[in-house]
Amino acid sequence: MKKLVALVLALVMVFSLAVSASAEFKFERKIEIVCPWGLGGGADSTIRPMALLLQNILGVPVEVRNETGASGVNGAEYAYKQPADGYTFLLGTQSLFIQDMAGNMSFDFKTGFHCEDILVHSINMLAGSKKQMDKYGITSFSDLQAYAAEHPYEVSVAMLTATGIDGMCFEIATEGLALNSVVYESGSDVNSDMAGGHVDLAVGGYDDMSGLIQSGDIIPLLLFCENRVEMFPDVECTGELGIDSYAGPWRGIFAKEGTPVEACEALVAAIEEARNDATWQEFIKNAAYDQRVVPAPGADTDAFVWQEYKDLRDYMEEQEILEKDYDDLQ
Repeated sequence: MKKLVALVLALVMVFSLAVSASAEFKFERKIEIVCPWGLGGGADSTIRPMALLLQNILGVPVEVRNETGASGVNGAEYAYKQPADGYTFLLGTQSLFIQDMAGNMSFDFKTGFHCEDILVHSINMLAGSKKQMDKYGITSFSDLQAYAAEHPYEVSVAMLTATGIDGMCFEIATEGLALNSVVYESGSDVNSDMAGGHVDLAVGGYDDMSGLIQSGDIIPLLLFCENRVEMFPDVECTGELGIDSYAGPWRGIFAKEGTPVEACEALVAAIEEARNDATWQEFIKNAAYDQRVVPAPGADTDAFVWQEYKDLRDYMEEQEILEKDYDDLQ
């Protein structure tokens, strides 16, 4: 009995020392967070206010480095080449999962990086040009379904990446509808043509379309989420229509495999503290990021990320664009 008690006490002491070591971990120099997308975009606009808060909490500079190109691949490749010493992290989204399984990376992203914490989880929407929707007499997604059935291929939709999250959302929601897809190179071109009535529909997040929604140039027709949201109480959602399409862009902090656990835990603790800051709360409210709860760091995030990988893997297999597979996703 005494031996058992001694063993338990020893284990408790080891655990306590581990927790203490983690709690006492201090960053000693600049932290770099790599953003694989350009200045002013949704990803960049998300990480910069968080970086400022982390800098104040951790007491060291937290620098955002934009490494753009190849739909995020260049940034991921850059981050992968850096030492796993706890001073370089990567801002990632599920679009990097797509690039990984499309065979566009020189390494296995799924095993090369681990998602430590998810900052925001947005809701995608199908929006229409106000000018064109007035012309067609469309005010809702149900109206669009009826109109497209009677006028096949008359309604156009702007597509940036047909095989990405936006394309997946759109294809599932509009299955059976005869719509005319138009390929675009940039989101700014999409928004410009939507406002001018040169293209009828587009899929994107509220953070990308908020300006045009507020100006009245475009109107939301369908939200890709389980329930209607407070911001758009009159807009239909996929959940109520029985459409199995809920994917929305999320942004998380990834660490390269081999990064010290203590460094990851210290960064996550700082992120969780920053969430309660008034400036972050205002930011997520203004961008409508408060409409969806993000998973807690740890087991919840791991399960969420695996499911995202699995859903994208299955979709890419159906589209016959899956080039790299993982055993645990099959």
